[in-house]
Amino acid sequence: MFKLLLKLRIYLKTRYCLRDGCYRNSWIKKLWGSSHNFLFSLIAVALVATVVHGVYQLPGESISLETKIRAGKVIPENEVPLIAEAIAMRASAVEKSSRIKICKEIRNYANGFGIDLNLAKLIYDISKDEQIDPELIFRIIWAESRFKPDCVGIVGEIGLMQVRYGTALTIDPGATRNKLFDPAYNIRIGIKHLKDHLHFYRGDKKLALLAYNRGRGRVNELLGMGINPANGYASKVLNTRL
Repeated sequence: MFKLLLKLRIYLKTRYCLRDGCYRNSWIKKLWGSSHNFLFSLIAVALVATVVHGVYQLPGESISLETKIRAGKVIPENEVPLIAEAIAMRASAVEKSSRIKICKEIRNYANGFGIDLNLAKLIYDISKDEQIDPELIFRIIWAESRFKPDCVGIVGEIGLMQVRYGTALTIDPGATRNKLFDPAYNIRIGIKHLKDHLHFYRGDKKLALLAYNRGRGRVNELLGMGINPANGYASKVLNTRL
C-alpha cells in the first residue's frame, strides 16, 4: 500500500518538475503545486478508505446475514433466529408464488376446455400426483368423454377416461363398475393404464395413445405386419387446441 503511494508521489513530483521547466510564471507554478498536492491527497485518502472498508467493518455499518454466511463467518447465536425467520419467509414466498402459478394453470385449463373449476383442479391434482403431464390427460378426457363423468361407450367404456371394467380389474382387483363412475377413481385408473402403455413403448406418446384407444395387442399386431396402426386418435388428442 505504502509503496504504491510512494510511487504515485514520485510520479507526480516528476510531472511537477517537468511542468516547472515549461511554466516560468510564479502564479502558474503555485497553482500547479497546490493542485497536484490536493490531487495526491485525494487519491491517497480514497485508496486508504477502500482498503479499510474492505478489511474492517466500519463502526455502525451493518453486514447482511447472507453476506456473512457466504463469507464463512461465524454467526452469533443471537442472529440465528433471524436466519431461521428469513429462511421461513423465503420458503413461504416461494410456496405462495407456486400456488398462484398452479391456480393460474388450473383456471386456464378450465377456461380452455369450458369445464368446472373444481373438475379442472381434480384432473390437475391427480395428474401431478401420478407424475404425468396434466395437459395430456385433459386432452384425452376431452377426446374420450367431453368431460362427462357418466359417459358410457358403445363397448362398455365408462366415465371420464372411458375405462373398461376388465381393464380396471387388471389395475385394481377391487374395481367395480360403480367405482368407475367416480371422477377421481376413473381418472386415476385411466392414468395408470396410460402410464403402462407409455412404459411399454418407452415414452412414445403416439403409440401409447393408440394402445389406449385400440388396445396394445392390436397395435402390436399391426406393427408386426408392417402396417401403420395410426387411426387418427393420437393426432386428435395431441392436436387439440385449448
